[in-house]
Amino acid sequence: MGDTKISYDEKFGINNFRSEICAALGDEFWETLTEGLTLPDIETEGKCQCRNMCAFMRRFEEMADKETVRSILCKVRHGLRPSQSSWAREEFLQIGDLDAFLKMHQHAELKNFIKLNKENKDFYGQEITDEVLTFIRKNPAMLAPVRKGNKLICTAFPCDMKEYLKAKDSTMKRYHACHCPFAKESILSGETVSAALCYCSLGHVMNFSEAFLDRELEGKVVHSVLNGDMACEYEITIPDDIMAQYVTPRESKTVIANYYRYYKAFGLSGIIELHEGTIDWMMPKEGKVGPSLAFNVQLSKDRCREELQELIAGIKAKTVPNRWFITPDAEPENIIELLEANGFKNLSENAEQPELGMLLWVSDFTPCLQEENPAIVCREVRTLEDFSAWVDVVNTALHGWEMIDAENYYTWIKQENMRFYLAELDGKAISTVATIRTGNTASLEFVSTLQEYRRRKAAIILSSRALENLFAAGVESVTLSGSGEAVPLYEKLGFHQCFHNIIMLYE
Repeated sequence: MGDTKISYDEKFGINNFRSEICAALGDEFWETLTEGLTLPDIETEGKCQCRNMCAFMRRFEEMADKETVRSILCKVRHGLRPSQSSWAREEFLQIGDLDAFLKMHQHAELKNFIKLNKENKDFYGQEITDEVLTFIRKNPAMLAPVRKGNKLICTAFPCDMKEYLKAKDSTMKRYHACHCPFAKESILSGETVSAALCYCSLGHVMNFSEAFLDRELEGKVVHSVLNGDMACEYEITIPDDIMAQYVTPRESKTVIANYYRYYKAFGLSGIIELHEGTIDWMMPKEGKVGPSLAFNVQLSKDRCREELQELIAGIKAKTVPNRWFITPDAEPENIIELLEANGFKNLSENAEQPELGMLLWVSDFTPCLQEENPAIVCREVRTLEDFSAWVDVVNTALHGWEMIDAENYYTWIKQENMRFYLAELDGKAISTVATIRTGNTASLEFVSTLQEYRRRKAAIILSSRALENLFAAGVESVTLSGSGEAVPLYEKLGFHQCFHNIIMLYE
């Protein structure tokens, strides 16, 4: 959950609270706050079931607004400072990717716990039994922050894991989860210390993240044992510029790579010709029908104008598609301006509903359950008859013309990395989905529903089924291209935007 290499300040106590409160609100505020109170002592507070801290926090929250209280407590953070974890900043910059850094840190922490388990050694006094190790494996946010979108999720390691796992009573489970000597014993009393105190622990957790990101962060307590929850969980917001620099580029590469795999899958039909060069494209063979699109645009920087003129000549000769799909990796960097200056029109520039490159991590997945509409029947497509029904829905609902046909594209069914799904209502095929898997990533394709059957949750239920199968098989991320009214559906499932797709048309 943080830096297990850190050395804690043995003098941590109420004076840390005093320093931060006085720094923010002044000495006079502290004097008024503590007048007539017995100040909590970290060594003895448990003996009075934390009544002193209950009174301290009650008055503090009466005298200052909620946000001020939380902000100050967050800076108390058990006496820690980001500078104590400065090693993490160097490591993060060397890796240059947030997810890779978090995964590496998580693996290192898990490896340490596995070693402690094998050698029968303790972790800050805790025995790492087989049961404890299994629980840790199932809760990776205990080891290191887990990113969900633009949030880092951290879960507190229970104070006494062995007893926590044994406890059947919810009160005792909360008691064994709590680390705080200023609050723990109050869980067994008639008055529990205010859950706002957990913002001190939030600061403790944020200390590591602030160290490797080299800035102050914002966060919140999501769950607290002082508030009746079974564990303490924290959420830290990742700044937009950090996302843009250390997350989005890798996600975009994944989305783009899956786009290209999808386009190339059309070549399996035998009626679509694939070309690879300075740009790639797919076109129907002579006398056939199907998609026509140029993609993976990689013109050379020193000859881009000459290459473009050659390609335009191909467009005029109908040997090169006139519709080009431009992704963030396209070269040269000024490709849009270059194309516009040579007769291409940007179809995406003024679009009311832009087409988005989107990605879903397994940790962000929020499935729509079958119970949302029990009448919807979902099944996997395996026969030519089912595939014909699938193709009919796709052509009608998604494309509006016969872009693909069952006879030539039935070869897709035989591909180990491709799966096709059909949703039915009262025996009628109404919705489709397909997935294309490559290693630990996959794409969600052909999400469609017949017009007259929309808004019945068929597409989201069917998509959930397909995604569940992918994640159960070890896939970590899924991508798609989304537009229009489908985008909110994808966002409900947990997908987020990576970039805008751009379509250029030569007229």
